[in-house]
Amino acid sequence: MKKIGTICLFEISRIFKKPQSYMLMFAMPLLFTLLFGSLFGSEESTKIKLAIVDQDQSEMSQTFVNLLKENETFKLKQQTMAEAEKLVEEKSIPGMILLGKGFESQIINEKEPVVMFKHGPEFTSSMVVSEIIGNGLSKIMIEAKGAELWSKYSGGAGDELFEKISSEVEATHSSIEKVIVTKSLEQSRMSNMSERAAGFTVMFVMMVIMISTGAILEAKNNGVWSRLLTTPTSKTELMVGYLFAFFIIGWLQFAVLMISSSILFDVDWGRLDGIFLLVSATLLCVIGLGLLIASYSKTVEQQSALGNIIIVSTCMLGGVYWPLEIVPSFMQKIADFVPQTWAMKGFTEISARGGNIVDITMPVLVLLAFAIVFLSIGINRVRSNA
Repeated sequence: MKKIGTICLFEISRIFKKPQSYMLMFAMPLLFTLLFGSLFGSEESTKIKLAIVDQDQSEMSQTFVNLLKENETFKLKQQTMAEAEKLVEEKSIPGMILLGKGFESQIINEKEPVVMFKHGPEFTSSMVVSEIIGNGLSKIMIEAKGAELWSKYSGGAGDELFEKISSEVEATHSSIEKVIVTKSLEQSRMSNMSERAAGFTVMFVMMVIMISTGAILEAKNNGVWSRLLTTPTSKTELMVGYLFAFFIIGWLQFAVLMISSSILFDVDWGRLDGIFLLVSATLLCVIGLGLLIASYSKTVEQQSALGNIIIVSTCMLGGVYWPLEIVPSFMQKIADFVPQTWAMKGFTEISARGGNIVDITMPVLVLLAFAIVFLSIGINRVRSNA
């Protein structure tokens, strides 16, 4: 046990003696979290910003404008035609919605009014916008038809009845209380800053572990590994000492980043028992991956280059840089074969939904399965090549 502890302490001190290690382990993850967390930050900033032009200026057209403004997908600003066209041309906004003259009369005459949605070819959410516009038109036309029938049987003014129906529908809609059901009433959703903090912590821990596992390759190439085996130290003790050192280095980095992000970005990481289990499973998986790559590499430089390519690409697939919900469905399916995906699912369960150890059983088991495969292959190759 003393030999294992000596090897472990030597590797830990070796990592922390390098000034660049502090930059990679602590400064870069916090910087990336700040940049990406601010970039995709608030919910308001993710709304589609569009201009809307009402050339009809009627009661029904204004009701339709207000209806669209209430939609959480949009951030609409009413503009004149010239202003809206200029904004679209300058690409300050992706598109504009135009209500032409005769909007109200067309609805009264039971004709579907023409609502134009102008946008550039690069705007990828046009189908979503068009669908929302269509749903809004259907709602207005149903209310107008209801007002017409009411007026026919009651003798009331159609415009007044339309306004009354619209206001009553709006009052009914407003009375519906939205409740997000979570395991903890204090935590309803994972903020973007929290998600980015978890993601970049995982990514930079992977990078540091990749550098750390390269120490085994360096020791073998320099003959240090062979000289250590001439001492009473066995291969098993040597391997366990290295692996334990990597595990402690990873945990130290995780702990510092979790505390720092909690203070700087107000990130709530959730229950400590769940975090301990999830982080430990993640570290075992990452160490196994690093060892596996090292076992197939000839030099430390080759291992570092190959490892960084694998880390960055799998982090992109695993939802570290952006939420998985925004990528195509086939990429979401591929992401299930990436360890980072399951680590992020676990952090989301604990941080956003207030989950406990039971709730992260599946992510932890999957991460441990990855770890067993990676470690088994990596350790066997390292020991056989020693």
